[in-house]
Amino acid sequence: MNFLKNTYYAYSKALPKKICEEIIKEGESKDLKLSSTFKETLKKNRKDYRSINSLKIRNSKNSWLYPFWIYKELKPYIEASNKLSGWNFDYNIIENFQFTKYEGNQKQHYTWHSDNATPDETNQQVRKLSTIIMLSDPKKFKGGDLEFYEYSPPKSKNKILKTDHLKHQGTIITFPSFVIHRVLPVTEGTRHSLVVWHKGPPLK
Repeated sequence: MNFLKNTYYAYSKALPKKICEEIIKEGESKDLKLSSTFKETLKKNRKDYRSINSLKIRNSKNSWLYPFWIYKELKPYIEASNKLSGWNFDYNIIENFQFTKYEGNQKQHYTWHSDNATPDETNQQVRKLSTIIMLSDPKKFKGGDLEFYEYSPPKSKNKILKTDHLKHQGTIITFPSFVIHRVLPVTEGTRHSLVVWHKGPPLK
């Protein structure tokens, strides 16, 4: 795999407050459930099963959305990020959007992970692009910073990339789905975000 020129590409305050609040309203209107990790989705008869260890990895609630009007707002930024970053990934499938809620009174978080998984058994497509949209006003919560683990050339030390300078409502951050990242614990208030994944043929 070639090392990345850009670990992520961002547009600060891209979506207006009104749209962010409409997405939050839509997400909150759905049936929010305790978020799961990829391995847990493979468990048969899972229902609401969560182990103590899995809660240490991921602790949040989420619902699923796919209204076209949301993607219409996001599409230009995602396409531009894929091009201007130099990734130029080929993708043809958009997954349902994941609306996520992190509560400060529970110190909810998501530890280091990547979004890519095994190829879809039906069409052999894999996640190639991940996009996170910051929906909440940063004045309404503390903590919950998004961080990336930078991919560096061989024999050099990888480093953590902080994005606190992008902690604004409406910010859109896109990155290759194999990039390792995390959401630090929210310590006060509530943090809402939306995640969009694009799938395509496996990387070569």
